[in-house]
Amino acid sequence: MARPFRTPQGFDVAIKHIRAVNSVALYGSFTAAAADLGITQSAVSRLVLQLERQLGVSLFLRSTRNVVLTAPGREFTASTRRFIEDLNIQVENARAVGGQIRGRLIISCLLSITHHVVPDAVLKYRKAHPGVEVHLLEGLGTAVHEDVRSGLADFGVGNVTGLNQEVVADEIGRESCYAVLPSKHRLRNSKSVTLKDLEDEEFVSLPTAAGLRRQIDVIAATNGIALKHMTVVGQFGTLFDFVAADVGVAIVPASALPRRRQYDVVVKRLVSPSIVRSVGILRLKNRALTPAASGFLDIFRPLFLSASRR
Repeated sequence: MARPFRTPQGFDVAIKHIRAVNSVALYGSFTAAAADLGITQSAVSRLVLQLERQLGVSLFLRSTRNVVLTAPGREFTASTRRFIEDLNIQVENARAVGGQIRGRLIISCLLSITHHVVPDAVLKYRKAHPGVEVHLLEGLGTAVHEDVRSGLADFGVGNVTGLNQEVVADEIGRESCYAVLPSKHRLRNSKSVTLKDLEDEEFVSLPTAAGLRRQIDVIAATNGIALKHMTVVGQFGTLFDFVAADVGVAIVPASALPRRRQYDVVVKRLVSPSIVRSVGILRLKNRALTPAASGFLDIFRPLFLSASRR
């Protein structure tokens, strides 16, 4: 139960108090929040306590192991997170006018795209803008959507379907999917493969929460095919390792395909039917991209388009 405080006369809260609370909420730790904010742990605790006293409620339940938001804490951080992010945007815009891009860029991205394309883009971006700290949140489609909707991420790279009304998508490309097979698979010499060819195969797949997995299953079911998802993994690197070990076959979007000779697998064009997914830049409807975000996307877009056409 939240521990009540007596609220003093007046209300005196600074940005530093709001930043401290949101950082503790994000990391679930006063120690991690202190590192994030560049101050001591005791200073973070003091700022949070001061804000709690001002509000008259406890924002966190504290124990020796965990820091958990209370109901008032969840409501407060949900409403102030966007305020902090919008303030950051204004600061970055002012700096950009002065000829410098600095600050922090938070990107939420599909696992498949972080496998190759994003690292290449971050490398080029960091060379061009060494003053920007880049944070990458990797996840499935639903997680990317929520990171953008909540204001946690500056933008997302994800599926353009099933979006909340607060989120808009700028489509950047469509990419085909390919069959990935063990190196000694019976279809290794085929020019292409069909879903029917893979009907009796055991699959190494992403979880059902993945938008691509659902798309594959819907297309297969529409064609009277039930795929056997016998091994479920959470990362594309693990997926390729399992296929190389002859655990099963997989269906993978072009941008996530392994680099040449990176894994002992063979890649085949998937036809009859082909599977194509749309990927877009997701952002809040009423929030403009920061100069830092726009600069990153200028580098990312051509790299993604090139990877999606491999």
